Amino acid sequence: MRVLILLLVLLLAACSALAPTPTPTPVPTATRVPPTPLRLLAATILPDAEQSYKLVSGRAPFTVTFTANVSGGALPYTYAWDFDGDGETDADAAQPAPFVFETPRAYTATLTVRDAQSQELRVTRRIVAFASPQLPAWKFGVTAHLERRRAPYYPTLEDVRRATQLIQEAGIQVVRMDFNWEMLNPVRDEWKFDNYDAVVRIVREHKLEMLGILDYVSWWASSAQESNDWRVRLYSEPLNDYDFAHYTYEVVKHFKNDVRVWQIWNEPNTEGFWKPQPNPARYAALLQEAYLGAKYADPDAVVLFAGMSGNGVEGNDDSGLADSFIAQAYQHGARGYFDVMAIHPYMLPNGGIQALRAKIAATRAVLNQYGDEKIPLWLTEIGAPSDVPWWNTAPPQSEEDVANWLRLVYTELWDLTPTIVWYQLQDRDIGSNPEGYFGLLRADYSAKRAYGMMKETARTRSE
Repeated sequence: MRVLILLLVLLLAACSALAPTPTPTPVPTATRVPPTPLRLLAATILPDAEQSYKLVSGRAPFTVTFTANVSGGALPYTYAWDFDGDGETDADAAQPAPFVFETPRAYTATLTVRDAQSQELRVTRRIVAFASPQLPAWKFGVTAHLERRRAPYYPTLEDVRRATQLIQEAGIQVVRMDFNWEMLNPVRDEWKFDNYDAVVRIVREHKLEMLGILDYVSWWASSAQESNDWRVRLYSEPLNDYDFAHYTYEVVKHFKNDVRVWQIWNEPNTEGFWKPQPNPARYAALLQEAYLGAKYADPDAVVLFAGMSGNGVEGNDDSGLADSFIAQAYQHGARGYFDVMAIHPYMLPNGGIQALRAKIAATRAVLNQYGDEKIPLWLTEIGAPSDVPWWNTAPPQSEEDVANWLRLVYTELWDLTPTIVWYQLQDRDIGSNPEGYFGLLRADYSAKRAYGMMKETARTRSE
């Protein structure tokens, strides 16, 4: 029986070996689809400050219309706007309704964008709403070209330190000097602050304030590109108002901890400092952009109208002095774009203090006429040369004459102006040119009679 079973098993095994092998059924395989590459989300906010400061800086209440410019990622996008930096969502649309910044200060507006793949991006924009600034209580000032590192000015920082010490000892409160565009920004996108940093540091170490003049044109930005005369290049209007405003922004931002008061240009109502000829409309346009650029950098900055040669009212064709410059600037939109009006009402001391008062009063009348009764009027230059004729028909003024004139200026005008800046600190060795003899000090730093009078008058006023 066991033999029979074994034979049966062998037979079945043999039959199995002889049977054909079945063909296996193929198993379908899934097609591999490559994943969709992630498109990076990108976003910007409008408005920005790349072409104008007018849409990002303004007087409170300041209304801004924002727009989101988004690309990449996967649709749809969601938006979350925090306009005033309080951490709360103020809007959720790509083009939200205009937002009003009621309180004067600098804001950081934020847009958070999320796409369908959960990518998230956050972008910001600085917005500045400002109010009328706190004005300094200055009375006694002096113009000094401390920034100029060459003879006959101040070749070394020791010269700057010596001059600054004498300013402090005279009881003067503020130094007015140029923050020249050509010196600070000689090439587009290149900034040279080192020399100015050193001067500002010395002035502030002596407990003095500063009034910075933002003036003239860097060569790369001048409208007189074809001229080989440096005076024409330097004193011509800029090709682009925004370039000047951006220079204003960068300088004010850099020095805002030490310099709060800025004057936009110097004497643009003369052919000497605005070429080819004075142009109130062009100055008003420049002033608007520069004013907002300064406020964008420092909402607390005080911005002055350019110091007018004379009083900004009277003209003189023979000397290239424009007539009615301030009134024409108002007519072209200057109102609201300066915190202080400034004039340079030079005249011969023998003309008398009443004639000077009348010149200042004429400027005040123009401000009042255009609704600026509350705008202060400063004298940011006034003075007289000693011992040389000012012009051919003018008699020379002695040091005593100039000292007595200074005393009258600093005692008889306070009802018309709160701030008077004398021109200038020091004589310069430039031959017989009267420009070199307006100083309180001689070129060798010795005191003229006017320096002693300034010291006495400042001390008396502070008592």
